[in-house]
Amino acid sequence: MARKPKKGTQAELDLPERNWGGARKGAGRKPKGPRPLGDRPAVPHLRRVEIERRHPVHVTVRMMPEVWSLRTNRAWNVLSRALLAVRETGARLTHYSVQGNHLHLILEVEHRRNLARAMRSLSIRVAKGLNQMMRRSGRVVADRYHAAALRTPTQVRNAIRYVLSNTRKHMLERGEKLEPVTADAYAAGPATHVPRTMRLRPSALLLEPRTWLLKDGWRRAQA
Repeated sequence: MARKPKKGTQAELDLPERNWGGARKGAGRKPKGPRPLGDRPAVPHLRRVEIERRHPVHVTVRMMPEVWSLRTNRAWNVLSRALLAVRETGARLTHYSVQGNHLHLILEVEHRRNLARAMRSLSIRVAKGLNQMMRRSGRVVADRYHAAALRTPTQVRNAIRYVLSNTRKHMLERGEKLEPVTADAYAAGPATHVPRTMRLRPSALLLEPRTWLLKDGWRRAQA
């Protein structure tokens, strides 16, 4: 017969070892949204950087994989109305490039809240318009937009070239042959900003830049 433990002593029990506390692999809040391009993670939900009115902003917006190509006339009709409505929020669209599954924009905004209102307006209009066009419902914009404030002439010059030449970049990635000059009906910017390798049409969606960096400052990076 097993003896009872003495009074005042603790019986030793065979309990499983606890592993609570401490960092664990895979723990924590997961990134919001799907991974629209392969294994690229969604844009993390971090506090936006502060934006000053003198700094233009380069914004990238990506679509869900099932959304049809944006580089079609029907999709452009939706996008152009949404881009034009951005100015109602007080934001100024100065450059854009529409690719198959994402947009590149350069905007002038007063502050971070102004940018948030502009992107909310754009996302809602694009989602409603494209869903109606595709006769579907559900998510259209893949994740949170990515915004980078452009604070130096070099950053502005590089952003202008990247946005307006984005079609050539993707053609090279696909292994397509490039002509000396590429025509692109889905990109636009001020005439003095257009790279020599691109032929773009004027766009009524754009407003003339006001910031010094976009008007004159970017030229100082070309020396």
